[in-house]
Amino acid sequence: MPFAIGDLDPEGDFVHVFDEASLDIVMGELDTISDFTEYLDKRAAFIRSGRLEEAHGEEDLVAYYAIRIDVHGDHDFTPPKGHSWDEIKSVVIGAGNWSRYISNPQYLAKKEADRVSYAWDNLIETFTDHMLGGTSIVLPGYSYSLTNSELAVRYMALQRRYVRRGHSEAILGALEIGRKQQVFFRAMLGPPNSKESETGFFFLTLKYLDWMDDHGGYERYREMRTFYLQTYAQALLMKHSHLKRVIGIAMEPPDQGRGASEDIVYAAQMEWTDHDKRENRDDCNALGIMGEMKERRYRGAEFPKIKQFGGGGGGNRKQRRAALARERRRK
Repeated sequence: MPFAIGDLDPEGDFVHVFDEASLDIVMGELDTISDFTEYLDKRAAFIRSGRLEEAHGEEDLVAYYAIRIDVHGDHDFTPPKGHSWDEIKSVVIGAGNWSRYISNPQYLAKKEADRVSYAWDNLIETFTDHMLGGTSIVLPGYSYSLTNSELAVRYMALQRRYVRRGHSEAILGALEIGRKQQVFFRAMLGPPNSKESETGFFFLTLKYLDWMDDHGGYERYREMRTFYLQTYAQALLMKHSHLKRVIGIAMEPPDQGRGASEDIVYAAQMEWTDHDKRENRDDCNALGIMGEMKERRYRGAEFPKIKQFGGGGGGNRKQRRAALARERRRK
């Protein structure tokens, strides 16, 4: 039985209407603040446009939205493939969209690929716990800014699930490389004019070496790591003027046997003077950083491609069974 997707208040403003089960589905599927709010905004615009004639259920609406991309490369309520809104005017989203969506091998592959993205969520939780618990460390010579730390974590939380996947892969890869190198740095930057172009992120690993025990110990090591973070942040902002801000995260490589800690820095774009640029260049030279940097475009797909069954196989047993069942239904 179809149900009302939304309603209008007396002044004509759209009100989102969900029952508890529908809300669980939407928030479970769109589990970042940006994914969730973008869906709500586009859902409201879709309903206001009159292009939605009827929807069987909220889950079917989510499925329709999730497999469609607009001209900007974002999920949206675009018309069915091969048609325009001028042609068909409106659509009926019937039952079965959701069940077909969640049983599709590419959906299952997406869920598997998204598992790594929760490393980003864990970092957000770690820094949030430090702030709420008052356990953020203030190093000698540095002043702690709760506002800047909160801003850093807020911008981390604004990243969509697919973007978190790429960032998490970059960080986990950096941690592995960091096992073999004393210092390793990796930046995650969107190209100019892209949706992710305003906020840049970078990740740094710095080893704690035995000789450091006699040169200030772990506290001095954390000071040096913070200096690396700040120097990298300024250098990135100077080099990439399209960035409005950068957030940097630093950790030891895994399994050093001396415990572990995390540092985060937030830096905003500004008018850099010639003095600022010279000072940063001198700092970079002293640290031996920001020399020749390799750029590599992230080539992941939100819905990873699945090899055609019967043409070399592919997918796990559950995916193969689902695909075979769909083939039988077609026949």
